[in-house]
Amino acid sequence: KERMAKELRSELRKILRHLRRWPSTSDRKGPYWQHIIEMYREPVTDDARLATVRRRSLNYATLLDSVAEFNRIRMLDTGAENVAGTQATLRKAAARAGLVLAEEEKHDPVSS
Repeated sequence: KERMAKELRSELRKILRHLRRWPSTSDRKGPYWQHIIEMYREPVTDDARLATVRRRSLNYATLLDSVAEFNRIRMLDTGAENVAGTQATLRKAAARAGLVLAEEEKHDPVSS
């Protein structure tokens, strides 16, 4: 029973960490935040209720983890991580083909 209570608190903390990251729920006075805090502070003595609350919190924490992972993968798929520009993309493509791009000459407009 004590182990299940510790696991419940762990899942509730995980939910709070997720809620803190999202702008729509980062306000600590919001209803979602307050509900999770009340669940965290409320001592659950009934074994059946403890199992139910733990299962729900585990499912919700897993959902939040999955949404965060989905957003991360979507960002990777859309190319949001590629901020280096076209030269870096060309260099990477050439390296995959076993080629080396010639270095661009740095043209100094003052010396011309």
